[in-house]
Amino acid sequence: MNQTEAADPTDPVDHNHSHTQIVSRIPQYAQVLELGCATGEMSRMMKRNCQAQVFGVEKDPQSAWQAQRHCDYVFTEDLDDAESLSALQFEKFDVITLVDVIEHLQRPEALLERLKPLMMAESTILLSVPNVAHASVRLELLTGDFSYEDAGILDSTHLKFFTLKSLKSMLARCGFVINEIDYTWHDIPDSVISRYLRQVGIEATPHILDYFHQPEAIAYQFIVSVSLPKISPEKNRDDSEGEDKMMPSMDHNLKPMAASWQTWGQVFGNLQQKEQIIHGLELQMESCREEMARLNEDVKLKSEELDRVYATRSWQMLRRVAGIWRGGKNGVQGGLTHH
Repeated sequence: MNQTEAADPTDPVDHNHSHTQIVSRIPQYAQVLELGCATGEMSRMMKRNCQAQVFGVEKDPQSAWQAQRHCDYVFTEDLDDAESLSALQFEKFDVITLVDVIEHLQRPEALLERLKPLMMAESTILLSVPNVAHASVRLELLTGDFSYEDAGILDSTHLKFFTLKSLKSMLARCGFVINEIDYTWHDIPDSVISRYLRQVGIEATPHILDYFHQPEAIAYQFIVSVSLPKISPEKNRDDSEGEDKMMPSMDHNLKPMAASWQTWGQVFGNLQQKEQIIHGLELQMESCREEMARLNEDVKLKSEELDRVYATRSWQMLRRVAGIWRGGKNGVQGGLTHH
């Protein structure tokens, strides 16, 4: 039931995609460390949209080789290795991206700690993290199912799973300040939700259906911006008070969809346009099916007419005459070639 995002990440109109959301938060001419750059598709977007200088890190050598087309520098490293990123120890980055990465790591908190020396006071880390509390997973758990898949939230290569609460807690433990939390979304029709609820004997009341359309249920990936805490100048006066001032904020909640309609308006317009195209193609297909049915009927009628002709005495007589003529012609030819 879980679905991976099928959207084209290079489509400038598609705002409901993690790549688009991340790149839109990168300032012009930034120096970016892209962890898990894969083949460099998002790197290309950063170069094109932000004129960024991109340092890519990728575990798979083949993907890293392809990423060289779009990155300024590419390093092949395993981010779970404690020595990874050591080659960058003297670099500082404006932005560090972790797009669908930390769920693949054995020790994501250890990596986050190793990123701090690569940051400046104004640097940000931009993360995209799948939401295991998405409505699709909740419904499957409700029916006793939790099946890994080739892609999506329950990707079989995921080692860690995060809800909004657990993600915020991990970032707080690492000492980061959350600047912003947004999300890509995938809503589920009421008809599908109702079908799952009926399987466990639950009536799909409006109140229950609304629960599966709440922000934390439709959020497919969390888009999070974090930075290092700002040290208060009053910290030296009172260490305990200073520690309180440095505590990351945990008050960020997801915006309800009602506040996001304007943000996603272009997406809905694009979907409506595609639906119109699909509807037009369906009408054409229906017309073609009707034409094929008519042609098949014509062929059937012609075939029945021929069967009637073949059954007549006159046709049978013509076939006998033709057979005699062909036999006589062969005989004449034989007489001309054999003496």
